[in-house]
Amino acid sequence: MRAVIFLLKRYIFPHRGSLLTLALWVSVAGVALGIMQLMLVLSVMSGFIDLFQTNYTRISSELVVIPKQKKDPNFETALTALEGLESVTPFGLGQAMVIHNGVGGVTLEGIEVQSSQKVTPWKEIWLDEPDWKEQSKDDYWIWLGVQLAQKLGVKPGDMVDVLIPSSRGRRIIPFRVTAITKFGIYDHDMRYARIDLNVLKEIFRTHHVEPMYKTKVVSGVPLETVALEVQSSFDGAETRLWSQVHENIFRAVQHQKGLLFLILEIIVALAAVNVVNLLMMSSYHRRRDVAILRAMGMKLRWVLGFFVAQGAAVGFVGILLGVALGYVLCFFVEKFQPEILSEKIYNVSRLPIQVHFSDVLLVCVAGFILCVVFSLIPAVGAAIARPATTLRDE
Repeated sequence: MRAVIFLLKRYIFPHRGSLLTLALWVSVAGVALGIMQLMLVLSVMSGFIDLFQTNYTRISSELVVIPKQKKDPNFETALTALEGLESVTPFGLGQAMVIHNGVGGVTLEGIEVQSSQKVTPWKEIWLDEPDWKEQSKDDYWIWLGVQLAQKLGVKPGDMVDVLIPSSRGRRIIPFRVTAITKFGIYDHDMRYARIDLNVLKEIFRTHHVEPMYKTKVVSGVPLETVALEVQSSFDGAETRLWSQVHENIFRAVQHQKGLLFLILEIIVALAAVNVVNLLMMSSYHRRRDVAILRAMGMKLRWVLGFFVAQGAAVGFVGILLGVALGYVLCFFVEKFQPEILSEKIYNVSRLPIQVHFSDVLLVCVAGFILCVVFSLIPAVGAAIARPATTLRDE
């Protein structure tokens, strides 16, 4: 063991000016660049996941409760009284078309303004807060998504016509735009509008239908626990977690993140191949020393350990350098990136960067394992060489 430590101290980093020095730093640079690139890609994918989670939670709330289609005046009160629920607000949906310098098909969401502000962070969503004094004069107000408002050329204070289909024919009802909202999801901001819940019930004649409910769960309480409690307390009630409502989107992004990790890990593996070249050169230059130590009785596993430790050291230094460069690259990309993304496709115009410790740890562990595994190839070759043959050639 002392001999292995001696060798490591003497040979793990070659002297300056030697060919091994160049091979060493080429190997370190390859590993570092692979780690840096993998960190950036995973940070972008994590940023998309966090962005979608935040924005879609705002849209559908953390937990949606759908009661039986039977009017129960005490349902909302009983639901609010459940432990684990901080706030509850009713809502309803209806299909319509908004007309103003063009036509846009929308889903009208009826909300109860006062209670909805306890569930949905409207102050972060309004581009400009509604003129409450003006809105209180008429129940027929409407909040349009920013993309729909831009399409129709609408601003707060304008009047728009809402076309409501019905069995008796079409009806056109004028509404005053009192606010523009931006949830950060292009399709939603293009196809959704908010109106008063009582107005929605009136124009769609759904007074007999129990509305659905958005809820805000107490911080720290698992959503699954609250959902089970709601189902057990209200027979026939359905619950939808935000992740279930938008399940396809989140699964797609998570699968893409996993697939990109596997693909880019190949680049790290190619960088780790440089470790093989380094150790093959190292084993060739050290063959005389190793042969003498083997002849003196050094065990095979110590020879293996020496070369594997050298490969692990290269991987360790490369990973540390790659992580440092990765953090710097993520910082500069987030701060100084150009707006190259189409918001219509990606819902953002800039790359969302979110560095997670778990991602960094995964990258480091995977890169280190690859370096160790690849270092076994030349290590085995050096260990099984016959000392007598090597010394005779010398």
